[in-house]
Amino acid sequence: MNFCFVNMPIEYYSPVSGGAISTLIMSIGRELLSHGHKATVLTIRGGDPMYDIGEVIPVEVRRREDLSFLQRRASSLRRRWSGWDWPYFEYYLNSVLEKLGRFSPAPDKVVVFNDLVSPSYIKRVLPRTEVIVCLQNEWRTNFNMAETIRHTDLFVTCSDYIRQWTARTHKIPLDKFAVAHSGVDSSVFTPREDYLEPGDRVKVLFLGRIDPNKGPDLTVRAVAALWAEGLPASLTVAGGLWFYGHGKEMENPFFRSLKAKMDASGAEYLGHVTRAHVPEIARRHDIACVLSRSNEPFGLVVLEAMAAGCAVISSDRGGLPEACGGAATLVNPDDFEAVTAALRALVVDKQFLRSAKTKSVERAARSPWSECARVFEQSARKEALEYTAK
Repeated sequence: MNFCFVNMPIEYYSPVSGGAISTLIMSIGRELLSHGHKATVLTIRGGDPMYDIGEVIPVEVRRREDLSFLQRRASSLRRRWSGWDWPYFEYYLNSVLEKLGRFSPAPDKVVVFNDLVSPSYIKRVLPRTEVIVCLQNEWRTNFNMAETIRHTDLFVTCSDYIRQWTARTHKIPLDKFAVAHSGVDSSVFTPREDYLEPGDRVKVLFLGRIDPNKGPDLTVRAVAALWAEGLPASLTVAGGLWFYGHGKEMENPFFRSLKAKMDASGAEYLGHVTRAHVPEIARRHDIACVLSRSNEPFGLVVLEAMAAGCAVISSDRGGLPEACGGAATLVNPDDFEAVTAALRALVVDKQFLRSAKTKSVERAARSPWSECARVFEQSARKEALEYTAK
């Protein structure tokens, strides 16, 4: 089969500056290629190198500085009328449709991400092609869901939480859904040989976007509380601002406040890290904290940290419990005492820490990307094609 993945207009298909959607496309595409399928990726271009998985076809996008005042005004009115999620979306959409129209033969399946607008447009260009909407977040906006439902062959969600939320919010029948949990590449994310034996200081890691919703400040505060008790823990924070904010962190008020707390407590801040460096950073640590305040849809970082040998402390909301699969300590991120207690338990009890690390590695081993890709390989049909991580 010929698969065409349409990346979001705000994300580069890059291991340097790209995000979770690009990682997902690359990982699924690699599995499909290994099964003898063809994979094409339509994506905007950035200055960083792109993934070499699949045939990459650049699409055009317009930024504010590319347009005149009248063009921006007209685009704003169209966006308001059409329910588009992104500014100047029509330029990107037209480029995508133009590229799709050039396919010969037409792709068997087109997969769009976090996009409830494009399916009806794609079906006009490729009426016989299956259109799959892959939802990795709570996606709210669309003025014409009836059209989207009619022109979408299958909705694939990253968790049952997102499936239930989307079906309830947009009144979509559950038999239009499949669940495909993200996976982890266990040949890349591997624990160090002595991962069950922490050193003199238990190494704690926050890895993710620097955003209040991701809870990096909770990790910093909890480790600082343990330091105040004289407990042997160290902290590393790795991550930058969202896609276009790397190098501009100090312009962000939340980051400035966080940085001051990190400096005061001796935490190491690594800044934005590329995909190539994530496995090594994770395997150097003993505990990973994923303390999202928002309803995290799934949490790929959970599986990657687990595969690298980290015990995980996670929020108990959204799709995170599904990602953890019973192998993490779940806490309410709004209960700081519970967060601190969970971290303290792992730091002071080495046997408990070893047990948690063992469970992490076992959980990650049950989550290969091949299981996620399997959902996309199957033909869309009326009954749900649900993959649930065991």
